Amino acid sequence: MTTTARAQITVTGHVQKDAWLRREMPPVELVRPGLWSIPVIFPNNPLRYVNVYVIEVPGGVVLVDAGWPVDEAWANLNDGLTSIGYDITDVDGVLVTHNHADHLGLAGRIRDASGAWVAMHRLDAEDISAQIDPAKMQMRGESWLIRAGVELADMPSLVVDAGQFVQFTPPQADRLIEDGERPLPGAPAIRALWTPGHSPGHLCFIDDERNLLMSGDHLLPRISPHISVHPGEEGDPLGTYLNTLNSLRGMNDLEVLPAHEYRFSGVDARVDQMNEHHEDRLTEVLNAINDKPGSTTYEISSHLTWSHGWENTQGMLRRAAMGETLAHIVHLVSRGLIHNEQIDGRLYEGQMVRTDAWFATAV
Repeated sequence: MTTTARAQITVTGHVQKDAWLRREMPPVELVRPGLWSIPVIFPNNPLRYVNVYVIEVPGGVVLVDAGWPVDEAWANLNDGLTSIGYDITDVDGVLVTHNHADHLGLAGRIRDASGAWVAMHRLDAEDISAQIDPAKMQMRGESWLIRAGVELADMPSLVVDAGQFVQFTPPQADRLIEDGERPLPGAPAIRALWTPGHSPGHLCFIDDERNLLMSGDHLLPRISPHISVHPGEEGDPLGTYLNTLNSLRGMNDLEVLPAHEYRFSGVDARVDQMNEHHEDRLTEVLNAINDKPGSTTYEISSHLTWSHGWENTQGMLRRAAMGETLAHIVHLVSRGLIHNEQIDGRLYEGQMVRTDAWFATAV
């Protein structure tokens, strides 16, 4: 019997990977003439840093992503620009891959310092506008936890206080970017590719001249991007992600410049790995439901394999794990493999009525 070897990627950012293995910040690098990577710190997070890409345009530079909204990241960005002969005032614009704070966070501060425009996909721009009210976000999150079947004793550790949402004011977009658009007149080789899943409006940027794919969080060399059903979200984000992931097939001539970790090539190999990962996870979720029909999202999550173990996955990490589990449950529903019923008025421990909770059962 012949065993087929699993496809592998090829690391191209060797300096970045060496720094990653040493748990250090990598240096600023010239990736191609007129295009650099500047790492900016992502504190208290296992991802450690965000790769901000700098594209030279007539009269200045444009950034792809901006970094987490803290002074240390701001210093990293300014020092990095200085090291390549530019200043923050030379930034003409910021292309935002998606509206998460580690990618969008410093964009408003950059705009204040330089007059730069901020551009993102319409759906992520709309999402920012809809999330301005922290109190409403907190209420929506609490309702989500109730539907997920969170045990009363665990509820306080998973509820995000409204004050925690006000880390920074997300900047509104000055420009909206659509799929296929070439947003930089001074660098017409840069083309936007809409890749929803990790966020509704996630964008990658292809450089047709330099054969580069700036992939944001859509395609990373080592880990799977977080795909979750967030409070108030509808649809099948995992199904959407898998569809747009597979749309990248055939781009093996492009070097991938991800927002985290290190550069690599071998798009098809990485797409195969990600499909295999999610199929394994879907099987694990389905097995957990078969073992205990009628389980809640919270119960199913507790029976899955997590890198640090369920008991050690606490607070926001546990909340994120539940969102990821629910994304797989919703996708199994879309495939017709399970029912995810909504049952009103279930009583938990005689203390609280939890309305409209989710209960998953295999078909």
